[in-house]
Amino acid sequence: MKPHILHRRLGPALIAAALAGFSFHSCAAEPAAVWSWDGIYKADLLYSKTTSGAVGNLGLRATADAATLFGWDDTTLHGELLWNHGSKPNRRIGTAQGITNLEVAENAARIYASWIEHEFKASGTSVLFGLYDLNSEFYATDASDLPIHPSFGIGIDFSQSGRNGPSIFPNLGLTLRAKQQLGSGYYLQAAAIDGVPGDPSHPGRTTIRLSGDDGALLVGEFGWQEGNADDGPKPGHWGLGAWRYTARSERIDGSRSEANQGVYALAQHVLFDNAGRGRTIGFVRAGVANRRVNAVAFGIDAGLRVERPFGQDGPSAMTAGIAAARFGRAHRDAVLAREGVTIASLEMAYEVGARWQVSPDLALQPLLQHVRNAGGRRSANETIAGLRLEWAFGRASP
Repeated sequence: MKPHILHRRLGPALIAAALAGFSFHSCAAEPAAVWSWDGIYKADLLYSKTTSGAVGNLGLRATADAATLFGWDDTTLHGELLWNHGSKPNRRIGTAQGITNLEVAENAARIYASWIEHEFKASGTSVLFGLYDLNSEFYATDASDLPIHPSFGIGIDFSQSGRNGPSIFPNLGLTLRAKQQLGSGYYLQAAAIDGVPGDPSHPGRTTIRLSGDDGALLVGEFGWQEGNADDGPKPGHWGLGAWRYTARSERIDGSRSEANQGVYALAQHVLFDNAGRGRTIGFVRAGVANRRVNAVAFGIDAGLRVERPFGQDGPSAMTAGIAAARFGRAHRDAVLAREGVTIASLEMAYEVGARWQVSPDLALQPLLQHVRNAGGRRSANETIAGLRLEWAFGRASP
């Protein structure tokens, strides 16, 4: 089957033009309620004995009510653009899990999550089609979103998979996602995703390439989410998920190919609730992947998020977490045969941080990370001091 290839490369000028187009529609061409747009700029300043530098990410997004635009009831249009820039700190440290969730293989401007979603309100079903970040809904917990270490976003057991990742930041694949609310907080969601999102040979491009050779990634998750509160979702949440690539993958030892697949579980819960100072929320997630195909056979992360630890004074939140990646036997044997080195079975990462909401639009988050056995190299330990800056801007929906 000959693949169909479509790709565009975006520069900063095109991002500015696209944003101007979003603003034009929101302010002039349509009523104010049709379009909304906003943006966020994130930057990490990092320093260690091995590396130092800054990593940045600018995200712009626009959402439209298709009922007002085209008469499509209960339908939403969404588009995002990204611009990634800065240094590559993990290239020198060489961890398996990464050290910041802003670092990318190649700095570029990209089309990001851009999709259409329709809700069947009578049945509690929603269907989405387009470029989709699966970690926006799958393998995700709200309590783990503040640490910058990548494994607190999505487990390394899943994020390592595939030829170009499993449709997560920054390379997204064309996706059909369905979600069903089952009542009393239970849900079931599933997605069929392009098996090779983007172009591994040109990681800075936004590319849609559908091929029978690439196959598809199939993901499903069943779980329970505590009902919404006035200020957003409540923290009670658990889920069980599974994933599988339809195209077979070559074993690490090169002997033959087989299915690349895995399962994961997640949970978060309020551990303490002090009405005067806020809550302490705990989270834990773990997953396994085919150890004959993937370097990491098992990943687990856990941590705490303490909201308003000192009441209205001091930081708005404090976080602490630990993430571990266990290398499979096949990977350790391959490194020994190739390099004559016996690597450690575990890479461990620890992170603590505090977040100050300086203003409604600006937040600062000093943090400290420590990595043990980076990349499996015994005694390759690194302590990293950092500061994350977040600046939100734009106009939200009325």
